[in-house]
Amino acid sequence: MTDWEMIVVENGSTDNGPDVVRQFEDRRIKLITSPKIGPGSARNFGLGLATGEWILFLDADDLINPDFLRERISLADQNPGTDLLVGCWEEFSDSRNARARRQPTGFGQRPRVLEQNAIAFAPWALHAAMVRRSRLTPDLRWQEEFDGFPSEDTAFWFPVILDAKIAWTTQAGALYRTGTTDSRNEIKDAERWARAVISIIGHNLAILEGKGREPDSEQCANIARVFESNYRMALARRSRPVAVLALEEATRWLKKYTGFSPSMMARKVFGIRLFNLVRFGTI
Repeated sequence: MTDWEMIVVENGSTDNGPDVVRQFEDRRIKLITSPKIGPGSARNFGLGLATGEWILFLDADDLINPDFLRERISLADQNPGTDLLVGCWEEFSDSRNARARRQPTGFGQRPRVLEQNAIAFAPWALHAAMVRRSRLTPDLRWQEEFDGFPSEDTAFWFPVILDAKIAWTTQAGALYRTGTTDSRNEIKDAERWARAVISIIGHNLAILEGKGREPDSEQCANIARVFESNYRMALARRSRPVAVLALEEATRWLKKYTGFSPSMMARKVFGIRLFNLVRFGTI
């Protein structure tokens, strides 16, 4: 497939990346410099200059297979009118040869399952999905106030997938690199992670409210789960104030859950602290 454009956004790099790009004498490859530092800012700046029908966001440390674009555009041709093209991906690291195959949230399930999970968790690796450019209206761009936060893509994908038409594929042409030392998703600062979770979920709840909807029971359960995970992480890093805050938030959202999941009911009966002690040895 030859009909593509690559917009490389220089965003404060400290290596020779721009010089490498300049070595390619190909009009389809454009090097631009973002006026602001941050992943969301860079993506929005590149998006504003894109001319193609489909958008793929690709971080500097990740890869796609040579046939990725051809396979995804073939999927679009088979599903006219779709908004997103979503597939599997493979995770790899520089320290081992094996790859772990991952499946996007909601794959093979009713559409509601995706919305129920995406309110609290990023549903797939960033470059496992392509988005029709017309779908990314000004109100569905990257929220630049979350630049520097881990999991900022949770705030991006949730409004994009709401009421969207999605075409799925089992193809795993996206390759996601794990274990990078400077990744924003490497959990090192419990307080920073807690602030990110509260802010991003608050953003997604506001999106839902703007559509005249309240979070359903499963969305409340997933919000409780992400705060519970934050609680365990804070304890592991001996950050008691953050653990207390995360536990309070997890308990608050657990009370809103009205379903019948055995594990969620166990949390309700015994409390999140005791549940985590029994299951994880954490209290």
